[in-house]
Amino acid sequence: MTPQPSPTSRVRLGLLLGLVFTLGVVLVGLRFLGRRAEIATPVAKPTQASSARRQVSAIPRSSASLQLDETKNVWPDAPEVTPTSLRRLDDQVFEKVLAMATEMQLADTTRFLGFSARAEVVLDAMLKEPRFIEMRAIMEQQEERWPSADTAERAQVMVARRVGYDELLAEARVRLAALR
Repeated sequence: MTPQPSPTSRVRLGLLLGLVFTLGVVLVGLRFLGRRAEIATPVAKPTQASSARRQVSAIPRSSASLQLDETKNVWPDAPEVTPTSLRRLDDQVFEKVLAMATEMQLADTTRFLGFSARAEVVLDAMLKEPRFIEMRAIMEQQEERWPSADTAERAQVMVARRVGYDELLAEARVRLAALR
């Protein structure tokens, strides 16, 4: 006699086969829908892209009626005259003097400003002379007027400041060269 499977094992076998079949159908369906989603995804082709010329429907505006507001910091004609231009110019001059001192071997990186003690004494003495005190007073007035100045005034201040700094750099070169 051959052993007969019990009715509970037949039920289990049927449930297991049904579950495997259902899982297979779901996976095949997801795979099919996934491929279909990839196919349905629109891909821009170079021939389908519309040209920029066709997208412009308005007539280009003239810049003759353009109103620029200086309170909003718009300076298209003079980009070098910005609210930070004065500070950048001051920083550049300090870097030039420090480079000059380094070139003349009068720099000391361990000190606060980077100048040697002798160079610092000479530069301080130079800045205490009446013409440089007057130059400093003028520069302080320019710094006070800077935030409220318009573009033309700022351009004039920058020119005057550069002339003053050129004089200061020339005198500093002479004084530092005397220390050698």
